[in-house]
Amino acid sequence: MQNFRDFIQDLFTLRTVWIDKGRGQWAVKKRFHPLLRSMGWTIALIVCVGIYSSINTLPKSEAEAQPEVITARLPEPDRTIQTVQTLPDPEPKPEPAPKPKEIILPLKTVAKTTKTDIVLPSEKNPGTDRIISSVQTVQTAPKPQTKNNGKYSIQVNKSEYTLSLYKGSELVKTYPVAVGKNPGDKQRVGDNRTPTGDFRIVSIENASGWTHDFRDGKGKIAGAYGPWFLRLDAKGWKGIGIHGTHDPASRGTNATEGCIRLSNEDIAELRQYAYRNMPVSIREY
Repeated sequence: MQNFRDFIQDLFTLRTVWIDKGRGQWAVKKRFHPLLRSMGWTIALIVCVGIYSSINTLPKSEAEAQPEVITARLPEPDRTIQTVQTLPDPEPKPEPAPKPKEIILPLKTVAKTTKTDIVLPSEKNPGTDRIISSVQTVQTAPKPQTKNNGKYSIQVNKSEYTLSLYKGSELVKTYPVAVGKNPGDKQRVGDNRTPTGDFRIVSIENASGWTHDFRDGKGKIAGAYGPWFLRLDAKGWKGIGIHGTHDPASRGTNATEGCIRLSNEDIAELRQYAYRNMPVSIREY
């Protein structure tokens, strides 16, 4: 018994050990009994093996676990033939009377007009369409004065870009023209509108040497008025007339500063019929 106690005491007693480090150097170490150290390493190894085994045997998480597939047998469909009793069709309800439709007719201006709202008599019949139209009383274009029968006169239609030459009430020829850049009657200087009304030619002037600056950066343009300029007494507006052009392609458009522009060939032909006090009517129908 005494020997066992001595063995246990010796087993847990730190020993002084001299370790040769070479070259005549020694180091002192405190160590337990070799058997106790072997037992310690063995216990540590057993603990590590146990921890490793417990990690590998842990249950998988719910996210990794495969879902359990549950199969169930569905009941057989009922193959019993049922007798279906069809109900009688309900009596058709009378369709409501169609609501009157409002048809807005487009408004077309023909000349100076008076606007009148008209409801056609069909409005009194609820089963028919109701037509509301903005109707205008049409005033036809005035014909040239016939009191000087046989004399020539000029009619200008700004909306259709035409100049018509008449002899009495008979149409002689119609020419394409260009008119003011802006529609409507002239209101002020520089508004680029051709005035409307009844005028007369006050002078026939040779414009072959005239130039004009259209303020487009090109400077003065030679031949801007063509060979002739038929000046009008346009209600006090100065510089309004009928003339030729250096740009015949502009005919049929709103292109001028207020004058009426023809091609040079057409103004030369019109010049043969023009005379002082010749009536000139300009309208915008």
